[in-house]
Amino acid sequence: DPSFFPISVWLQGSWHATEMAQLGVNIYVGNNAGTDELAANDLTILKNLGMYAIVGQDSVGLANIGDPTIVGWWMSPDEPDNAQSDGSGGYGPPVAPSTLVTQYNAYKAADATRPIYLGLGQGVAYDGWEGRGSNAPAESGYVPASDIVDFDIYPYNNCGGDANEQVTCGQFWLNALGIDRLHQWSNRHQAVWTDIETTTIAANTSSGPTPAQTRSEVWLALIHGANGITYFIDTWNPAFREDGIFADATMAAAVTALNQQIKTLAPLLNSANIPNLVGVTSSNAVVPVDLMVKASGQTLYIFSAASRAGTTRASFAVSDLPADGSVTVVGESRTIDFATGKFSDDFAANGVHIYQLDLSTVACNH
Repeated sequence: DPSFFPISVWLQGSWHATEMAQLGVNIYVGNNAGTDELAANDLTILKNLGMYAIVGQDSVGLANIGDPTIVGWWMSPDEPDNAQSDGSGGYGPPVAPSTLVTQYNAYKAADATRPIYLGLGQGVAYDGWEGRGSNAPAESGYVPASDIVDFDIYPYNNCGGDANEQVTCGQFWLNALGIDRLHQWSNRHQAVWTDIETTTIAANTSSGPTPAQTRSEVWLALIHGANGITYFIDTWNPAFREDGIFADATMAAAVTALNQQIKTLAPLLNSANIPNLVGVTSSNAVVPVDLMVKASGQTLYIFSAASRAGTTRASFAVSDLPADGSVTVVGESRTIDFATGKFSDDFAANGVHIYQLDLSTVACNH
């Protein structure tokens, strides 16, 4: 369905399903129920809300293999590329990629009709991540054990931990970098997703991202080819709350609006990119602007976002279109003059703009 774009949430209870649907979530990821009976009831609750689930191949999952509410199988453990607990307060090596490939093949043997979802850790985007342990296998080795490969990194929550974590503090472009890497490592054109921070996750972090920062993480990931988004919405500060995003009404409203925009633009996001048609230059060399170009009929869409900290003014040029007209800035109630195939716009910190250019209305200057 070209009008469906995966907007998922990680490990939430079915008792939050109504508020998740209102947030704009359409897929639950991960097993969260304490018993098989609760897990079976989860599927009914999600189905009644028009939502879907990616669950483990446990007794309930396999017993409900004919239920279209299940759209994928979740492979455990989560973050197998990180050092694994040894059960005695220490850590052993990561799970071997070969072990996961064997598990993947077993899942496919049980059901070849659904994709297998694998969630990786921040080592996908951060080479210095100490949580992988010593002598860890290459991150790329895990990708074959998946049809949907997801990873998490939370830059604005890495500002209160140890020195190693603080290396990535505020580097909001890392989600996009990880998306690029996973696509490069893909051996079967796997779908690539990333987890997005919305709350103060760690107890030793004073604050999480702002709504503008979360929005920029999402759009940069989409511009770099994310095929789905997973929100992490728990918080441990000031106390644990499973649906922690709702402790911040401003963030919840912003994410709801963002998800509605993604749903509206889903047919475009699911369509092919148009490379090399639009160029962009930034007035501030240390703040490049990344872009993605799509089309619907004679309407061109330019998705753009500042990809480093700071502000800039970006100049866009559409190749082989010496025309005049105007560009609509989607969702911002404003237009920009389009002259001789070019236009410019300002980007605030974490700035994101989506431009709509109706080619049937521009006047060519031949």
